[in-house]
Amino acid sequence: MFASKVFIIKMAHLRSLGLTEEILFSLLILVGIIASYMVIKPITTFLISLKSTRLLSYLLSSLVFIVLFFIVVFFIGEIQFITFRLFKFALQALAVFGGMLLIMHVYQQLLHKKGMKKSVR
Repeated sequence: MFASKVFIIKMAHLRSLGLTEEILFSLLILVGIIASYMVIKPITTFLISLKSTRLLSYLLSSLVFIVLFFIVVFFIGEIQFITFRLFKFALQALAVFGGMLLIMHVYQQLLHKKGMKKSVR
């Protein structure tokens, strides 16, 4: 029902080809995963070349936290208003944590540059 209202191609046409809504959604999810991989791969390669392990660790830990959050919500079975509030707070906490990591990184870079200037003199 839902897919027939969203997509330009009607489900009746796809059913005549032997495609069901589940297969269509599976194909769309697979295309989404491949597209996100193609977008993320150059970014991770760039971050690895910069030796930015702190940022990669932050991104992976955030991803794991969000996935675990949704797994818990899935097993609870109910999405209530409190779930949205908790998710909002979780995203805000991840943003604050990322900001703290950024401040620490900038501070360490400034100390490193200051130390290099002293050794040059």
